[in-house]
Amino acid sequence: MAQADKSKWRPKAIHSIEELRTELDQIEAAHQAGTLSTAGGWTVGQNLEHCAKFIGFSLDGFGPDMKLPLFFRVLGKLVFKRMAKNPNGQMKPGIKLPESENPLLPANEVSFENGLALMRTMVARIDAGEQMLHDSPLLGTMTHDLWVLVHLNHCRMHFGFFSYR
Repeated sequence: MAQADKSKWRPKAIHSIEELRTELDQIEAAHQAGTLSTAGGWTVGQNLEHCAKFIGFSLDGFGPDMKLPLFFRVLGKLVFKRMAKNPNGQMKPGIKLPESENPLLPANEVSFENGLALMRTMVARIDAGEQMLHDSPLLGTMTHDLWVLVHLNHCRMHFGFFSYR
């Protein structure tokens, strides 16, 4: 995995599912034009797959292997959940997920096409009215609207490594 260049990170302006859909269109257009690049540690396909997997877990549920230690669950509910409720909040890059069997991590190789297709599938499920109501391993009980805020913030952060020129 390449090292991320945080000096090139610029969070995207994605504050609604519609804006997320528009951003995916811009990413696809840049890919087709041959101008898409990333300064992040993952490929664009891996970033798209990772964001899509996270959305999928909020739609379908997190497995028992996603349970966090009590300390993190308490911290998540007391601190991170309050931050997550801010529609203009911004996650910062640099959090390293544990690599041992972590279902949120992307595959070692993910094509752009597969990552984008999975991301579009997840957005289509939300557009079709599916609700994200499963508890978060970190934040606890969640509403659909809170999940939307979390996912938009997460995508703003990851897509902030992408350049379309």
